[in-house]
Amino acid sequence: MTMSRGQIHISSSLEEVVANLTGWLIEEAHHAILDHGRFRLALSGGSTPKALYSYLAQESYQNQIDWSRTEIFFSDERDVPPTHPDSNYQMANKALLAHLKTPPWAVHRWYTEYSPPLALADYRTHLTENGTTSYPPSLDVILLGLGPEGHTASLFPDQPVLLSHDIVAHVFVPSHQSWRYTFTLPLINQAHRVAFLVTGESKQAIISNLFLEHGDVPAAHVKPVHGELHWFLDKASAKAISKS
Repeated sequence: MTMSRGQIHISSSLEEVVANLTGWLIEEAHHAILDHGRFRLALSGGSTPKALYSYLAQESYQNQIDWSRTEIFFSDERDVPPTHPDSNYQMANKALLAHLKTPPWAVHRWYTEYSPPLALADYRTHLTENGTTSYPPSLDVILLGLGPEGHTASLFPDQPVLLSHDIVAHVFVPSHQSWRYTFTLPLINQAHRVAFLVTGESKQAIISNLFLEHGDVPAAHVKPVHGELHWFLDKASAKAISKS
């Protein structure tokens, strides 16, 4: 299904969503490696992506992506140590990365041990190295989640970062009383592919807001300039738009 906000893939359950997204990611990895020799993938945090990463870690699937030619980034990160339970890197590492043969240099976590200016400078360097000629750089796939208030990555409503021209930012999120690192809209919108992974009844209202009411929330500003936008949803989250 194609709508003004992108291509929609609706599956019956979380398990089917994860399976379909896995197949799509495998195809995108193959295309990227054939085209320019590597696959640059940005992971997201959250419980639903954790299910995806655990699925990809299965032996039957992990060998279908050439991880030796894959660079891993993180679309956002909580400003906590990498061993902290709230760390997106920690979650992804346990669920997926520790099971792969990805070279250590190819996993670009946020160095939250650094001061914010140094951590941001470090991430800008990783995003723009290895022959990247465009600015903002174009990652092959950026995975994103969707919060109930329409936030994605760590881009929350009514925050100055939504107007940033930088590619990364260190932001304070008042509703969560926490500091975070995040990709900004210029970087997200330069990607070849952006894929939202959204499941559960709790997301029905925000999906309806985005697709039927054209709500002006942060996720609504994800509009790849030259790439494609995909939504991988289950029936529970897509109930409203499935009836439209």
